[in-house]
Amino acid sequence: MGTFGEYIKSALASIGSNKGRSFLTMLGIIIGISSVLTVLIIGDGMKATINSEIDSIGATSVSVSLDVTKTDKTFTYENLLAIQGALSDIYGVSPDLSAFGTAVAGRNSFSVMLSGGMEASKESSGIKMLHGRYYNQGDVDDSKNVVVLSQTAANNLFGYEDVIGNTVSITAFDLTADFTVIGIREDTSMDIAYSSWGEDALVAMNAPYTAVANSFDMNIDNSVTTFSIYLDSDFKNQVLSQARPVVENVMELRGENAVKLSSGSGFDQTTNSILDIVTSVVAIIAAISLLVGGIGVMNIMTVSVTERTREIGIRKSLGATTSSILVQFLAEAAILTFTGGIIGIAFGLSIAALICKIVGFSFMVNPLLVAIVVMISTAIGLFFGIYPAKRAADLDPIEALRTE
Repeated sequence: MGTFGEYIKSALASIGSNKGRSFLTMLGIIIGISSVLTVLIIGDGMKATINSEIDSIGATSVSVSLDVTKTDKTFTYENLLAIQGALSDIYGVSPDLSAFGTAVAGRNSFSVMLSGGMEASKESSGIKMLHGRYYNQGDVDDSKNVVVLSQTAANNLFGYEDVIGNTVSITAFDLTADFTVIGIREDTSMDIAYSSWGEDALVAMNAPYTAVANSFDMNIDNSVTTFSIYLDSDFKNQVLSQARPVVENVMELRGENAVKLSSGSGFDQTTNSILDIVTSVVAIIAAISLLVGGIGVMNIMTVSVTERTREIGIRKSLGATTSSILVQFLAEAAILTFTGGIIGIAFGLSIAALICKIVGFSFMVNPLLVAIVVMISTAIGLFFGIYPAKRAADLDPIEALRTE
């Protein structure tokens, strides 16, 4: 047995002569590798899908607020416009000025949550317009009493959906103002939740925050201490690094540590950390089957040594060295586990793709992960093949020849 190629040939011949046993030996490795790979791929797909959902419900926003214990300043309309103009790669900024009261249309009356903002607030929660339009910058500049209704609000107040041009009377803080409907937006999950509160059910509407403040006697220059910056998730880190100095400069609060930022990125990181832990734990549990498969390899190889004791004695008597016998049996173990690993990868990818399709997760395959799995399967064969290989290599040729 002079060359490595001869060792491989001999190992393949031995494996081929016992196909059934060889397959049973590989089965544990196949199950272990496919289980681990399936869990890891599904875990990556789940993270990608959840992060995509987070972005779609408004996680691509940065909240900016003033610490009222460190400053008595508030964001005026001019401040907000200046901040918006100084930031790049954003959709815009918007405060959230809410008023709760009663909305009346004809003979119908419902409790209402009127949310006031600027044009960029349409990026919140992935608002989708069904009829008409969302309010724009001109509406905000002119404090126009225009309003966008949710589907539920339109149907509850008017009995049908497309109510563009109709008037809604809203009463809040003992003041009443008429608003003209300019748009109907698709219900969000929150709209559906608000409408299911029974006697406390709310209908939701959106209007320029300047109009909300003027209609219900709010001091627009003394009411806003928090606003949101809406942006594409690709620019989140860039905007986070810009926002604090820009706001501090506009508000003349440099060095006072009075500006606070928070964003969906923290939530993203927390979610990813939790999912990583869950995926790791499940993968470790699945990896136990790899250990079982490795022990199976060791047992079968030990049986093979026992069955081939006389063959080993003949080879050693003809000049085969201890190292050549050792390499031959290690080669058999490595080939068995490498082949099992390849089959396990094929099964794992197929199962993961099927599960991801059924549950709606992204199917993501990391080539590095696949390469690592192949190396692990081969390493398992070498590790668990050491004992039977050494046992074969250490056999005394005279004693081996006496074996029947």
